[in-house]
This record gives sequence, C-alpha cells and structure tokens, in this order.
Amino acid sequence: MIFFVEAPLTGSGLSALAWAVAEGIDAALVTTDPAKYRGAAGADVLPGLAERGRLYVVGTTEGEAVPAALLDAAREHTVSGRPGVVCATDRHLLFAAALAEAIGAPFAPVEAVRTFRDKRRARELYEKLGIPSPRWAEVRTADEVRAFAEDTGRPVVLKNARGTGSLDVLLCRTPEEAVAAYGTLTAGDLYLDGELMAEEYVSGPLYSLETLVTDGTCRHLGVTDRQLGPRPAFCEVSYTFPVRVPGRAEARMRAAVETLVAATGIAQGMLHTEFILTAGDEAVVVEVNARTGGGLLSLMMNDCLTVPFPELLCSAALGRPVAEPRHNGNCSSTVTVYASRAGRLSRVHGLAEAGDGPHVVQVVRSAAPGDEVRAAGDYRGAVGQIRTRAGSANLALNAALAAARDVVVEVTG
Repeated sequence: MIFFVEAPLTGSGLSALAWAVAEGIDAALVTTDPAKYRGAAGADVLPGLAERGRLYVVGTTEGEAVPAALLDAAREHTVSGRPGVVCATDRHLLFAAALAEAIGAPFAPVEAVRTFRDKRRARELYEKLGIPSPRWAEVRTADEVRAFAEDTGRPVVLKNARGTGSLDVLLCRTPEEAVAAYGTLTAGDLYLDGELMAEEYVSGPLYSLETLVTDGTCRHLGVTDRQLGPRPAFCEVSYTFPVRVPGRAEARMRAAVETLVAATGIAQGMLHTEFILTAGDEAVVVEVNARTGGGLLSLMMNDCLTVPFPELLCSAALGRPVAEPRHNGNCSSTVTVYASRAGRLSRVHGLAEAGDGPHVVQVVRSAAPGDEVRAAGDYRGAVGQIRTRAGSANLALNAALAAARDVVVEVTG
C-alpha cells in the first residue's frame, strides 16, 4: 500500500495518485482537507478513495507528529506487504518521513529531511563532504549582514534558511543593499518562521538534476535547465527537460548527489538538486530537495521518459522492479507568466488561447480575476503556466516563450 502525503495543489496535482489507483495499486491519500484539491488534476479519484477507506484526514501534515489513528490504520493495511510513502510537497516532507519511519517504509530519514530543509545545516553537510557550495554565514542582526558583505567584497544573497520557491531571497550588490534587504525581509513574516542566512553570490547558469532513489541507489533521470527573472529576486520564469550539459559537469552533479544519498541514508524517493555551473564545469550546489521538482516538472518528465513517471514513483516506493527509464526523444518546457506589478488581478488576455499555439500541451491558470497577486519576485506572482512538448529542447522552449508573449496581464490597485 502506498500513502501519498498531500500533493501539489496545482500542476501535477493528484495525477500520480490517480495513476496508481487506475493501475490497481492499493493507494491512499493523507491530507488535512480533501476539499482543497477540488479542481486539481486527478481529483476525480477522491470519492472512490473515500468509499474504500483510503482517505485519511488528519489535523496537520506538517511537523513530525503522526496521529496514532493513522499509524494504526497504516499498520493494519500493510501487514501483507511492504508499505510505501510518496510526498511531492516541501512543507509536508517531515510528516511523510516520520510516517515512513513509523511504519517501516523506505524513504528519506527524518534527520536527512531536517537537514535539507534548513539551508544552514545543509551547507554544513556540503562542507563536511567536500561538495562545492557558496561561502555563507548565519546573520541575526544588520551589523552581521554588513560584516559578511564587507568581508566577502562581492555581492551576497540574503535568504530564508527554510525558504522554497524563491521566497524571501534577495541579491545584494553592496553592504548597504544587504542591510536594506535585511530590514525588508525581517519586517514581515518569513516563510515557515525561518531565519535569515547570507551567502556569497555565485554567478552562472542554473540547472537541476532529477534523481530517483531506489533501495539507496541513484537513478538519474536527466538534467533540467532553469531561467530566472530580473534581480534582485530569483523567480523562475522557464525550465526545460531534458537538456545537455558538458559531460564533466554532469558527472560532478551526479557524484555530489550520490555522495549525499550515501551520507544521509536516503533509501527511496525523488531528489531535485539545484546547481550553478561555473568556469571549468564546476558544479556548485545551491540546494537539495528530497522531493520531485515543483511546478509542472513531473508532467514534463512524464512527457520525455520511456517509463511513465508515476510508475517510477510507485515501483520505487513499493520495492518493485523499476524499469530503466530512457529519454524518448521529446523535450518539454514550461514558461511562467507573471504580473508586471503587485495588485488585484483584473484580467488575463490570451492565456486560454495560448493552448492553441504550436507544441503547447497544457495551460495552467494560477490566479483568477479578483485575486491579489505579487510582482515577479517569487512563485506567488504567477498568473499562469504554459507547457510545451517538442523534438528538441530549443524548440520546446521557444514555443513556450512564443505562446507566453501573447498573454497580457491587467492588474489594478
């Protein structure tokens, strides 16, 4: 039996769970509220899960406290075979790891999830293992921020140590900008009550390595490139899978991930590891996420691999033989459409029509008229996403960009 702990509310949604059910796999959803998935991909599977007693509603799916009733039910239904746990959302990973540990399902250990979700602890681990990563420091006051920026003599990045989706991340080119950014970020509530850290800014193209771990062994599914919006923010505007990078760079990326998996004892699950490639094909690790990449990436991989991506997830979780996935000749891109400024969304022209563009396979609306949207600083400013599939990475990306250029976003207030 596989326990899916929550799911993305947009993008892939419940599609992996729906695939499992359609294939006759005994699968369940653990969630705080099934209604929040209304309209999500695969949501039509929920009534059937409820009828079969495979819908577990709990008070929270954050933190490490797993309700006794859920554990009792999980143990009752997994006595005849190896249980599995799947989680694709960052803020629910600790709960999923604790559940897996309690029922004997292979997953990322709780301690590994704790480490990767705190970028300071993760940086300490990278340093210990000799994996290249930016110079960094904890910063608790504006004076500490200034001192770090002055000491590096280079631009620095101020970020939430527990952030995700480019939340609470700003580039600071001078010590004065760093102090101002510290004031801006500490003036509001940081995501997950995080704390700030500072890093030396590393310039270069950004890539991620997508890895499936089965019985502690890494299966690298491919490399994704990622384009970012204008500074000082770091919002992602597009990404393409799979892409090619120099062999030496990819080998270093793979070696870093394999070293981390061995060091942390990850037995099963997806890893989405981001790197900046610098001169000499050096791969500098940005962050490790013990989950599938966000947005539409899981659907993009499904487009481009010879084995359905949900099949890979479920086979790995259940300890079944995993077919060797290869690239099928397709490439897929997603472009995110943002509002030009913060305000109340009035109207989006051309987003639905973008679905008729060449090579476009999906258009996702992320905000509705009347919603408050932010400027293109992080994922919260997104109003829609356009996904394409084509015979080359270049064609897939340019088709998505072409479709996005015809979308006009109106914001008032």
